[in-house]
Amino acid sequence: GEGESAAARAAEARRRALARRKAQKQQVRGAQLRLGSPPPVPGRRHEPVQTDSYLEDIWNTPPVEDVCTQTDLFLDRPVSPFYVPAKTGADAETQIYPGDLFDFDMEVQPILEVLVGKTIEQALIEVLEEEELAALREQQRRFLEMRAAETAEAQRLEERERRLQTEKMRRMKDHEEGLKYQKEMEERIAAAVLMQGYMADLLPSVLEGLEQEGFLVDNIKQDVDEAFMPWLMKEVTQELQEMVSSRDVLTDIVREILENRAELYRALYQEPEESEEEGEPTQDDINLAEHMKLKEELVQKQSAEGGEAPEPK
Repeated sequence: GEGESAAARAAEARRRALARRKAQKQQVRGAQLRLGSPPPVPGRRHEPVQTDSYLEDIWNTPPVEDVCTQTDLFLDRPVSPFYVPAKTGADAETQIYPGDLFDFDMEVQPILEVLVGKTIEQALIEVLEEEELAALREQQRRFLEMRAAETAEAQRLEERERRLQTEKMRRMKDHEEGLKYQKEMEERIAAAVLMQGYMADLLPSVLEGLEQEGFLVDNIKQDVDEAFMPWLMKEVTQELQEMVSSRDVLTDIVREILENRAELYRALYQEPEESEEEGEPTQDDINLAEHMKLKEELVQKQSAEGGEAPEPK
């Protein structure tokens, strides 16, 4: 009987352990599948709600009210018993030995392993994410640098192509203008040659006819003939008249001076007359004084005119 009871107890213990593990797994799975309540928004809070089969009012300080009444004397009635619902199902009992229901070290080890493993895995994932983000940023930086370099090169090539195209258009335009100008010059030269050959005999006769008719008049020549030559002749005539007048005056003055000087010299070489009184001025003295006076006037006039009197021949 003891062997059977030990085997039965071992089988029962194994069955209970399996049932306990199954219940724990279901509980863990239910806890994992159950979503927790979100945190309250700022300014609010969560209130506990009863989920029992029987609702019971919970009061920290229930309302209290004193009521007095006068009743008749009655016999004391026993206290009413508490309400006990009727039993459903059949009662059962079992024997639980120490260690069969819960072993903390054994039960907590897989939880700790799971927690440590999840923590390490999450840490590795975060480290890998950080390294991946750093690699992505570095790759993005290289890509941006490469794109900036390619953009700059493309802009340089576009600018070069634009300059080449502009220079090409400008040179083509200059070439076309040169051809056009050359063609016009050739046409003008040909027209000029033809016109010269045509007008060689016609132009002299036409010009001669127009000059005879009086249509072709040289304005400069006409102005010289009508305005300048009369004025010039007038000025020359006036100048010549002034020169002739000055020469005549000078000639008269010189002649008078020479005559006075001749008389003076003649009087000096002749003997003085005895009939003249002493102390009175003689005729020679008078002539000499007049001669000196005329000489001074002539010198002053020459200095005023800025010229010299012509010497007598």
